Amino acid sequence: MKRFIQQLVSRRSVLILLVGVLFLPSSNAAELSAVTARQLQKALEFQAEEQWQQAAEALESAAKPTDYDNAFVNRMLGVVYWQKGETLKAINALYAAVNSHVLEAEAQQDSERMLADLLMTQSRYQDALKLYYPLSETPELSRKDHGEIWLRIAQAHYQDEQYSKALKGINAHLKLASAKPSSLSLKLGSQLKLKHWKGSTRTLKQLIAIEPGKKTWWIQLVGSYQRLNDKNQMLNTLVLATREGIKLSDSEKMMMAQLYQQQGVPEKAAAVMAIVNQGGEDTTRLVMEASYWQQAKEWDKAIGAWERAATDAPKYYWVAAQLSLQHGHYRKALSLLDKVDNPEKASDVELARALAYDKLDELDKALLHAKRADALKPSSQSHSWIQYLSQKTK
Repeated sequence: MKRFIQQLVSRRSVLILLVGVLFLPSSNAAELSAVTARQLQKALEFQAEEQWQQAAEALESAAKPTDYDNAFVNRMLGVVYWQKGETLKAINALYAAVNSHVLEAEAQQDSERMLADLLMTQSRYQDALKLYYPLSETPELSRKDHGEIWLRIAQAHYQDEQYSKALKGINAHLKLASAKPSSLSLKLGSQLKLKHWKGSTRTLKQLIAIEPGKKTWWIQLVGSYQRLNDKNQMLNTLVLATREGIKLSDSEKMMMAQLYQQQGVPEKAAAVMAIVNQGGEDTTRLVMEASYWQQAKEWDKAIGAWERAATDAPKYYWVAAQLSLQHGHYRKALSLLDKVDNPEKASDVELARALAYDKLDELDKALLHAKRADALKPSSQSHSWIQYLSQKTK
């Protein structure tokens, strides 16, 4: 925003003033006193050659016997000082010109506009607004000029943290000019500052329509929907972004997975997490993937994910082993149980082994592990297993 403001003066207002002083209508020239006109001719020649220092010296030494002479010279000095990089001198010269109120209407308006633009570059927003608002009501200006002035008004209010007024200004601009990323960005910034989340979603959709490949707009749209607690639209936005070729970060993909899960589509949540984990596994992500596969009843994929998670966090071998037992993967369960290294789980592990060997019809081994479980931690469950297996082996 500040960089844009620094470029304001060079785009239009200086050009208008510069052309105006180089090619004067005969009526304006006639109003200058003869002595002033002769002295200004040399300054005009220096300006034409972009010899700004010499032009400034010529103007500073020019005779100014009338108010009009003085205003006209100051108007020219405003341009020359700005070209020399002496912004404060340019502002003072233009203030002297516009405050005289002797310039022709068009010259007065152009001078006021350049002055306002220069004030913006110096962060003098309220001073600039005192000039912009009357200009916005000038009927002689074109629709395009009115649109540009309302854009400046919006920028000034935004920089001065007057976001409601900035929003009114940018809306006035957009009624007069086609929407561009720069103007819509200013509108969006005002809406976000004012917490106008619904409005921000509409603006972001406009920005996406213009710049569909810009990731920032998609992610900000997700954020606005999040503020509205609209999880369905959050997910839709992320899905549409990926279809547009937007590359999501791992954290953004994890958000998508969580949204899929919350919308009751755990298989898609798991598939997204599987993609995330291809780029580099960590325990948290693997646990998310495993949980989602489990919710989706994709048992083999869930067991595999739990086992990978257990590589860094061995406590998950127990989870993988239990899931394997529940779904008939008894040999797999036994190999996983061998990796469970938790003294508090020792008795449970032995009972799990008893169950696995029983299912595999290896009853002697099943009974051995049931007795070990009972020795570690006697319980009604271990007693029942011993009784059951003892009768079964007879």
